[in-house]
Amino acid sequence: MSDVKGSCLCGDIAFTLGGELSGMSHCHCSMCRKIHGSAFATYFNAEELRWDKGEKLAVSYESSVGFKRSFCSQCGSVLPHHSNHHDNWCVAAGLLNDDPGIRSTEHIFAESKAPWFDMGEGIREIHEYGDDDDSPVIIRADDSGLAGDGYKGGACACGKVAYRFQNNAEFMMYCHCTRCRKVKGAAHATNAFVKPEMFEWTKGEDNLTVYDLPGAVRFGNSFCKDCGSSMPRKAENAPAFNVPAGSLDDAPGCVVKGHIFVGSMAPWYVITDSLPQHNEMPG
Repeated sequence: MSDVKGSCLCGDIAFTLGGELSGMSHCHCSMCRKIHGSAFATYFNAEELRWDKGEKLAVSYESSVGFKRSFCSQCGSVLPHHSNHHDNWCVAAGLLNDDPGIRSTEHIFAESKAPWFDMGEGIREIHEYGDDDDSPVIIRADDSGLAGDGYKGGACACGKVAYRFQNNAEFMMYCHCTRCRKVKGAAHATNAFVKPEMFEWTKGEDNLTVYDLPGAVRFGNSFCKDCGSSMPRKAENAPAFNVPAGSLDDAPGCVVKGHIFVGSMAPWYVITDSLPQHNEMPG
């Protein structure tokens, strides 16, 4: 399959994939959860990639030796990257405008999955990359030091930005809207909501880039300008901080209420849990 197109959230970076597309999998490693801010990342391999516009807006972060992850410097969307360990391009599926025609066959790094995520049934779970892949493995340690004393907390992948909040998050939702998929580069966002009076930045707030999507009432993204990790954000007229649950080092202390905007769900993803599903935002 060829000529599959994708772009970042702001749309100033766009690309076209060509050649064979293969190897789609859901990755639950701690680094992917931090970078994307979601329950997991979904990646696949592309033989060819052409930047249609905006390549110079992309910046990169070396998350492990020889493995540089790219993101849009304007909106923070995770971008395709070319690894030293593989010949193909590694593409975050949430960026796609088109159906790639392939589907995930496995959860990788299943042993590192977020404790609040239910994998359900139907897709096999494997350890690390699998027995036939010797790519280097980096497990990001919990170095935020925020657990205990009634606090929950998290940090970006490079550790320059960290936050905490008292008690528990109010609730969490899986959001499948196109905007969330674009900015996270994932099948869906996992958003936890925290009251402003309970939330505080513990370091690095000045290291954040905040992007407000033009024309949107509240939608945008907050991300570390060095590693691109999705970070908490409070829109001007929002009643709570939107905390990307993948950035948490501690359990959020609440349960996921369900899936919203499933009418916009990615064609390559299948919901496998029994949580309530809403085509749009419930009343």
